[in-house]
Amino acid sequence: MENIPFERALVVSSDLRGYGQGTDKRHETMQKTFVDLHEAAAIQAGLDRGSWGIQQGGDGELAVLPASEPDPLVVDQYVRALHEELVRRNAPLAPEERFRLRVALAFGTAYPAANGYAGQAVVEATRLADWGPLKRLFGDSPEAHIVLVLSQRVFEDVVLQEHTSYAKDDFHPVMVQEKELSAPAWIWAPEITAAKLNRLPKKAPTEPGKGSTEKEIHLSQRAEVINNLNGPVRAREMNFGITHK
Repeated sequence: MENIPFERALVVSSDLRGYGQGTDKRHETMQKTFVDLHEAAAIQAGLDRGSWGIQQGGDGELAVLPASEPDPLVVDQYVRALHEELVRRNAPLAPEERFRLRVALAFGTAYPAANGYAGQAVVEATRLADWGPLKRLFGDSPEAHIVLVLSQRVFEDVVLQEHTSYAKDDFHPVMVQEKELSAPAWIWAPEITAAKLNRLPKKAPTEPGKGSTEKEIHLSQRAEVINNLNGPVRAREMNFGITHK
């Protein structure tokens, strides 16, 4: 029988807003700041970023974490450290120069492939971070330093089970429809008001000619598409696990 790769991992997709609007020198500054932010946050959270499998993308990255990195530390201390670093670095900057970050977390199939990473969680984390309505809302909210999107599984396993310092009500439920992904998710955006977040969809759209097929947010719908992402991959001492912590 052919040996088919199959690993499960926590996947983190993160992206700096406004990269495409900058000059070459601004791009250099943003790339360095992006790396510095993540390295500082990992140290503060007690995580070993050097063990992560990282696919770099200039203004963003896709990180596939080994089983040795506890999910609650990533969801809680790491994300909060990113937020704190952003607030600190942005304090002396003009609004148009501030660094603002979207972060998405998903858990599921994720493993090295010929040109990056493949797997369900890779697709889900990427689509959650790239979700159009959230990107537009974030763009219209200059007061926001960070926005975090959790997949349904990560929210249920880590936040609802009280493995973090978050409360359930700290998150806003949404229904994400982005390319091949249609799935519920949960948003943490400490500087964005509930009134603004309420503009985001909470139901899946109805397909024309199929009547009322909307799914409420509490239903779990997993992404089944397996895809590769392009770009260089850095993986040092990578050790995937197949057990969800």
